[in-house]
Amino acid sequence: MKIRLPAVFLFTSCLLLFTSHLSAQDLGPQFKKIKDGIFVYAGKPNESNCTIILTQEGVVLIDSGNTPLDSQAVMKAVKQLTSQPIRILIDTEPHTDHTTGHFVFSPPAAIIAAEGAGESMRKAYDPERMKKLMAEPGEMGAAAKGYHLVTPQIEYRDKMTLNLGERSFQLFYLKNVHSEADTAIWLPKERVLFTAASVGVKRFNNLRPFVSIPDTLNAIKMMKGLNPEVVIPGHGEPGTVQILDNMERYYNLLLDRVKQMAQQGKSLDQIKKELKMPEYEDWGGKDRFPNNIEAAYRAVKLN
Repeated sequence: MKIRLPAVFLFTSCLLLFTSHLSAQDLGPQFKKIKDGIFVYAGKPNESNCTIILTQEGVVLIDSGNTPLDSQAVMKAVKQLTSQPIRILIDTEPHTDHTTGHFVFSPPAAIIAAEGAGESMRKAYDPERMKKLMAEPGEMGAAAKGYHLVTPQIEYRDKMTLNLGERSFQLFYLKNVHSEADTAIWLPKERVLFTAASVGVKRFNNLRPFVSIPDTLNAIKMMKGLNPEVVIPGHGEPGTVQILDNMERYYNLLLDRVKQMAQQGKSLDQIKKELKMPEYEDWGGKDRFPNNIEAAYRAVKLN
C-alpha cells in the first residue's frame, strides 16, 4: 500500500522551510539528534522512545511518548523546531507506553499503525489507570488532563509506503515479535531503521505466549537486509546494526541450548531451573528470562 497525503492536506513545499536549527541540547537532555531533522526523545532508561522527524511538508512522529509528561515535552520540542503541524504519527506498537500520549497530538495528526492495533488498544484500555494518572499531583497530573483514548485512524496490512515532503517512510508489519501489531519503519534515503520492540539493547525482552523466536529471527534478518546506518529500538539508546546482531546471536544461542537440554529429556521446568547464560549476565530485565526460555522451548518442540 502506498499513500501520499492529498495536497489540500499539506502546505506546498516551496513555502515550508524549517523554522529552527536548534541542536538536541537546546531541546533538553532527553533529546538526541540522529540526522538532520531527526531527533529521538528518550525518557528514563528503558522507557519507550519517541522520535520527531521534520519534513518540508510537516512533522512525523514515531510513537507518542512513555507518559503524557513525555508527550508534552515532545510537543514543546516540535514547537521549538518548526512552525509546521504534526501531520502523521506512526505507532510501532499499540501498548500504552507507546500510545497513551496520542491525545496530545491527534488531531491534527493522522495516526497510522499495523492492523489490529486499535482493537488491542481498546481491549487494554483501563479508565481507572488514567483517572489515577490525572489525579497525580504536580506535572504528571497536569500533563494527563484532558486524556481520552485515541486509536489509529489508518491501519495497514503487511506493508505500506508513506511519502511526505522529501522523505519516504516504509512500514513493515512484524509478526509475533512483541505485541499484537508491531511495525518496523525504514527511511531509505536516510538509512534509519525503527525496529519497534522486536529487539532490546542489552535487555531481555518480554516474550508473551504468542511471541515466536523464529518469527523474531526472520524479522531481524529482514531488517538487517535493509543495511541500516542507524537503528532506533522501541526502548533503549539508538545505535547501529550491532543492536540487531546482538539480539540475533542471543536468540540463536538460547535456541541451541534449550534444544540440547530438551533432547536430553529435560522438562521445561528443569530447563528453567538449570539453564545459565553467563554471556548475558550484564543484561537487564532478568525477570523476563524464564519466559524467554518458555518461548525457546515452544520453538524447539515444534521442530
